[in-house]
Amino acid sequence: MKLLYKIVFSVVTLLVVIYYSSFYVLPSISIVNSSGSGVAQAEIDLPSSHLDFGSIASGSSNALHYSLTQPLDGVYRYTIKFTDAVETLGSCGYVTDNEFNKRVVITIENDHQVSCEQR
Repeated sequence: MKLLYKIVFSVVTLLVVIYYSSFYVLPSISIVNSSGSGVAQAEIDLPSSHLDFGSIASGSSNALHYSLTQPLDGVYRYTIKFTDAVETLGSCGYVTDNEFNKRVVITIENDHQVSCEQR
């Protein structure tokens, strides 16, 4: 019976390690709202997928991970709708297949200015 507990514990531990290590390996995009107004809706389109960040309060951020497998290369196209009815469209960066641990940070500054940085 003790052997069974050891096996179950080992399998559960292995699954937890695999789960948390996937966050290190998968590429991610973060949106940081440093502006004085809230974001009602933030979306980013990759060449083969769509990421919906939802609303982001002033002074807050949100991050999403996306798949390593990207069949098409291209840019990150963002649409940011603010709570004061202003909408900002643009593109930045470049996405391609198998970008391990890639981190892109999109920062929203005052006056609805958007900057993009790869870390």
